[in-house]
Amino acid sequence: MSRRFGCKIMIMSMLLVVLFIIPPALSEEAEIPEIAITDPPGDFEVAAGNVTISVEVMNFSLADKFGQENVAKEGHIHYYMDTPVPTEPGKPAISSPGTYLPSVEIAHTWQNVTPGQHNFSVQLVNNDHTPLDPPAVSSVNVTVVNASEEVVVDLIARGVAFNTKSITVPAGARITMKFDNQDSGIRHNFALYDSAAAKRVIFKGDIITGPRTIVYTFQAPEEPGVYFFRCDPHAQIMNGQFVVR
Repeated sequence: MSRRFGCKIMIMSMLLVVLFIIPPALSEEAEIPEIAITDPPGDFEVAAGNVTISVEVMNFSLADKFGQENVAKEGHIHYYMDTPVPTEPGKPAISSPGTYLPSVEIAHTWQNVTPGQHNFSVQLVNNDHTPLDPPAVSSVNVTVVNASEEVVVDLIARGVAFNTKSITVPAGARITMKFDNQDSGIRHNFALYDSAAAKRVIFKGDIITGPRTIVYTFQAPEEPGVYFFRCDPHAQIMNGQFVVR
């Protein structure tokens, strides 16, 4: 009996260890300060100019106490652009001027960001600007591209002919084309090709039977040059130059 009693005591002791020691450890781990970039997502394209980085902060209080005494789980955010994140313990997590910004806001807008590949990072830091232990860091790589120019084009099909033989747009522009087929009972469309040989389609609009209007949206080629447009059902007589500058 004494041996069984001793085994029961041992089992109960182990259960107490599991119930009262392990949960607090898990709880402490779950409460480690964290930061995550929520926008933009990684490997994303954004327009050149102003780029806003938005973050989510967990288990950490943002406080406007720059340079003051450190308080556990309290401090601010360092926003970084195109620079390695400094994480050396005990040293201010600052980089060269213009590549970082201390803030208590959960979003920061970098201005006049040029086209190309850029890295944006954030880090939670103590009041004295030193990294946390362990460091709380998040980063994304983003491709910044030239903003597309919006262009509106009106094109009319009447008498089995287009109202123009030439359309000129900026390279890479976002085209909104209002296509008005005024020929009753006749099928027309707008289609854009690399050349008059029409071997490579750049954009092909739906064919509509007149009288009817449709709006096409498409991207102009990035490469400047002279391209070819036509009405597919009447390719020999309804065509023209699509000039990209």
